Amino acid sequence: MGIILDLLSIFVNSPFRKVNESDIGRNIKELKKHQWFRNYLNEEKHRELIIHNKDVRQVIGKFKSEKLDRDYYQEKCQKKLKKVSLKN
Repeated sequence: MGIILDLLSIFVNSPFRKVNESDIGRNIKELKKHQWFRNYLNEEKHRELIIHNKDVRQVIGKFKSEKLDRDYYQEKCQKKLKKVSLKN
């Protein structure tokens, strides 16, 4: 039984798992609580990417929502979001 739970944990936390719209929506809702993300949404080009760009939305969906209240994790997310935004 322990092996099954370990494998399930690996699958759920895998960086290769696909995210869905509910993951993205949940994370955006959490991110809106933070000023740095609201600043992104106030900039038209970033707002368009967050709403319409598949790559940007996938990155947002992969964020771990339970960690989004931690400052160091927010910085990490900010860097990832900025990096993917610059590519697009």
